[in-house]
Amino acid sequence: MPIGAHVSVAGRVYEAVPRATAIGCECLQIFVGSPRQWRLIEYDPADIAEFRRRRARAGLDPLVAHASYLVNFATADPELFRRSIDSLAHTVRGMDALGGLAAITHLGSTRGAGWDECCDRVALALRTVLTRSSEAMVLLEGSAGGTIGGTFEQLRDVLDAAGRSPRLGVCLDTAHLFAAGWDIRTPEGVAAMVDAFDRQVGLTRLRVLHFNDSKSALGSRLDRHENIGEGGIGRDGFRAVFGHPALRDLPGLIETPGFDREGPDRRNVMTLKALRARALLSAGMPGRRLATRTGRPPRRAVRAR
Repeated sequence: MPIGAHVSVAGRVYEAVPRATAIGCECLQIFVGSPRQWRLIEYDPADIAEFRRRRARAGLDPLVAHASYLVNFATADPELFRRSIDSLAHTVRGMDALGGLAAITHLGSTRGAGWDECCDRVALALRTVLTRSSEAMVLLEGSAGGTIGGTFEQLRDVLDAAGRSPRLGVCLDTAHLFAAGWDIRTPEGVAAMVDAFDRQVGLTRLRVLHFNDSKSALGSRLDRHENIGEGGIGRDGFRAVFGHPALRDLPGLIETPGFDREGPDRRNVMTLKALRARALLSAGMPGRRLATRTGRPPRRAVRAR
């Protein structure tokens, strides 16, 4: 499992690469533009080419982008619906240009509307986004339960309604799972979660994990990230996640507040690497080679079967 982090693209987009390597990343998540504005930023072709060169040299694989926090694909407001589609489509095209695997997106909130109606709107938005981009995937992020995606059944319904395109997948966040009621602090708890996800959605759809400890209590439905080992999940929980064979090869990306409260940092990355090493030793794989190696060019998106 390659471990990485969400890093800033401030300045020039290619400056994200040395920021990632400085904190020990093996894979990378960025924003394409601002996550809290509707403004769509276009990168200079020379900057895109430099990003791809630097990323290839660093061996950061995969690359994903997180979509805007403003999107709500379930909304009945036509202007917000249009802007949400435009924003996600722009992010997916950004991943196409930068050679990334996928754009990860929240789905929004029902705001009291009926589920069937909201599910149909989300599915329409996703189908539209896919027609306005070419290769990169769209990964639906499971939520803590306060918004759409808090249950595997909702993720299943959206994928079914959207036609289960091979370019649609899922990203699960450890903090969200814990707040949604999945006790992933033990191997048994992780196994129960994985089995339920496989039954409802299918493990071939699970492409990325977000690694965040939870400041919120089990089942609280509150999305509050904490540094690795400092929250309710704890180090034992992350060892359990690393130890599950179905999750072992997935990329894991942190979105932690940082021990200096300045965002994802080297200490969080290195803590996860140490937990990964212990889990692999326990599984009898001390010499296992990770999927990401310096010098190997990044892969394009691998389609779900």
